[in-house]
Parts: sequence; structure tokens; C-alpha cells
Amino acid sequence: MTNSDEQRNDAELSGKIKPADIRNLRAKGAIHQLNFSELPTLTVKLAQALPALQSVENLWLWCDVTRKAMQHVIKIPGLRVLDILAIEGPGKLPGFADASSLEIFRANFYLSEEDVTAVLQAPSLIELGMQGATLSPHIIDMMLAHPHLAALDMESTEFDDAMALTLSASKKIHSLDIGATKITGTGLAHLTRMTQLKSLDLWATQVTIADLDLLTQLPQLEYLSLGNFDDMPSLDAAELIPRLEALPALNNIWLDGIKFDEQQAARLRTRVARVNITCA
Repeated sequence: MTNSDEQRNDAELSGKIKPADIRNLRAKGAIHQLNFSELPTLTVKLAQALPALQSVENLWLWCDVTRKAMQHVIKIPGLRVLDILAIEGPGKLPGFADASSLEIFRANFYLSEEDVTAVLQAPSLIELGMQGATLSPHIIDMMLAHPHLAALDMESTEFDDAMALTLSASKKIHSLDIGATKITGTGLAHLTRMTQLKSLDLWATQVTIADLDLLTQLPQLEYLSLGNFDDMPSLDAAELIPRLEALPALNNIWLDGIKFDEQQAARLRTRVARVNITCA
């Protein structure tokens, strides 16, 4: 634990822990960040001890957690950020409507439509990470109706052009990760109605190099992610660079699986402050 961690009053539990190990953390008072790691599964027996803590602002569960245990996790006082490796087992996710301080929820893999519906009951939710989750038009409608939701990570979901048309009515969502989804240029054209977008991830989609001309309709776009799986067709760097240079607010880009020579990479870096190029 670093000096910074000590000042922030962070804590970590790992391996084979017991409920008493969690209860003993109450003596630490208000905890900024609590991490669970190298733990097979956070069970009900363990999770029951969590609501007795004075408060935890950020909880990182680098382990699986059962749905039944989640009813105790969500009752932790002061919980603002909840990151979970995966939720498993039978049951529902009750209690989110009462999680008044929860602003950020990320749980990748295995979230059902019922799970996502439950999470969207959190009244103060600003950011939702749901990679690989079951997605439906009903969920998109709920996202639009939420009063505060501004950032969405829907990578590897069934997000498609029809859902893009519906979501494009949002005036609040400014960060959108739709990598590895069914979005095409048609859907991207819909999304350009969201002129407030500042961050957009289009990695591993069917959006073509010509479709990227649509991005000039997003005057506030600061971050962009593009590319594809290693064994899939790649965008051409020579065609891509002028399109990126045409985006006035762009200052951060991640380009994966796109081959740039040294001159091309240097040209791009003179225009964009942060350039991350990853290529096998």
C-alpha cells in the first residue's frame, strides 16, 4: 500500500477470507476504495458483513459474485462506484432503487435483461458498463428515460442500427462504447444526431472507412477508438489519417490492428495529442 493509498484510506482483501475479516474493516472508518481479489466467489455469507461497514465509496470486486449476494453488496453505505468481474448464479438483483449514492456500475459478462433493468433503477446512475450483456429495445428505452445516465459501455452486445436510431434521441449521453456490436454506417448516421458525444468506441464494427466521414458531425468528439480483431480486415492508414485530421476536437485516439508506418504515425501525432497504436 502506497502513501497515497494510506491517505485515501484504501483497503484490500484477497484469498480465503472470512466474514470477520470484512467486519474488522469497520475500525478503518470511511473507506475510499475496497478491493477484493484472488477470491473464487463473493457469497452471501461473506457479503452479509458488508453493510455493517461505516462507508465504502469505491468497491472493486475482482471476483465473481452471486446474485443473491448482490442484495447485501448494494446496501453498503456511501457506495458510489461498483466494479464487478462477473455476476453468477440464480436470483434477481434487488435494491438498486434504494442505492441513492451509486453513480457508476460496471459488470461485464452474463448480465441478463432483468439484471440491466434492475441496475437502471439506481436513481443517481451516471455510468453503466455492461459488456456482453443481454440487450433489448426495452433496455434502450429505459436508458433514454433515466434522468442522469451519461456514459454507456455496450461492447459485445446486440446493439444494432435500429437501437442506434432510438438511442440517438438522447441529449445527455456523451460517452458511448459500442465496439464489437452490429452497428453499421446506417446506425452511425443516426448517432451523429447526438452532437454532445465526446467519446466513441467503434472498434470491431461494420463501420467502413467512408462511413467515418460522418464523424465530422460530432463537433465535441474528443476520444475515438477504431480497429478490428487481428484476423479481420483492417482500415487503411492512408485513408484514415485525413478523416481523423478533420475532427476538430479529437485529442485522444486508440487504433488497434491498423498498420501505420513511421511517417504516418508521426503525422497523426502532430495533430492528435494522445495516440495509442496497437498492432500485432
